[in-house]
Amino acid sequence: MANFKTHISVAAALSGCLATGFLGVEVASPRDVGLYFALGTLGGILPDIDAHKSIPGRMLFSFFAMVLAFLTLFSRASVYSIAELSIVWLVTYVVVRYIIFQMFARLTVHRGIFHSILAAVFFWLLTTDIAYYVFKLSPLGSWLSGLFVFFGYLIHLILDEIYSVDLIGIKIKRSFGTALKIISTNMRSTALLFLATMLMFYMTPSAEKFVRTVLSFDTYKSVKVKLLP
Repeated sequence: MANFKTHISVAAALSGCLATGFLGVEVASPRDVGLYFALGTLGGILPDIDAHKSIPGRMLFSFFAMVLAFLTLFSRASVYSIAELSIVWLVTYVVVRYIIFQMFARLTVHRGIFHSILAAVFFWLLTTDIAYYVFKLSPLGSWLSGLFVFFGYLIHLILDEIYSVDLIGIKIKRSFGTALKIISTNMRSTALLFLATMLMFYMTPSAEKFVRTVLSFDTYKSVKVKLLP
């Protein structure tokens, strides 16, 4: 299994290259590049959210707790006083970071359902929905945000599989096949995540411009011209 430094370094480098490529073909604006780079890097450590004692697991839950706390605070800013808002922020953060984190830790196992392509698709759609409904990005920007999380997520899974092969000793480690899989062998977890993925897909904004722009060959015709000085 690749370590934390490798995951974040490779995801950051490849996400930066992809974001720069989208900038070159005018799919992304200069302002968008930093966001997509950050989301790709985040996706690169996201599969380890179920490694409860690891740095990524604690970091991710702390990040989610903080974001949710601020979103809750902003939604109640016109209703409560400053003192009440401070209490709301603190309670939300503590509940997510410690109570929900402990529940999550008991219900999941490392390299389970979150080390699967189905999970990568779920987080793509979840990110798309959050970007559109919470942060008010355009449908194209929302789908691209989700795409970069998906891209980073896949990089993580692929790296874990690569590190499962001992090229020096020419042998396959016991962990081979546990990272890059389509679904989990736990059917209950797979069914629940599949239903959640369908719900996220149902809520996504129109993908028409995303398909017409990102998946169109015409978009990349200028690559040959812009690739070299």
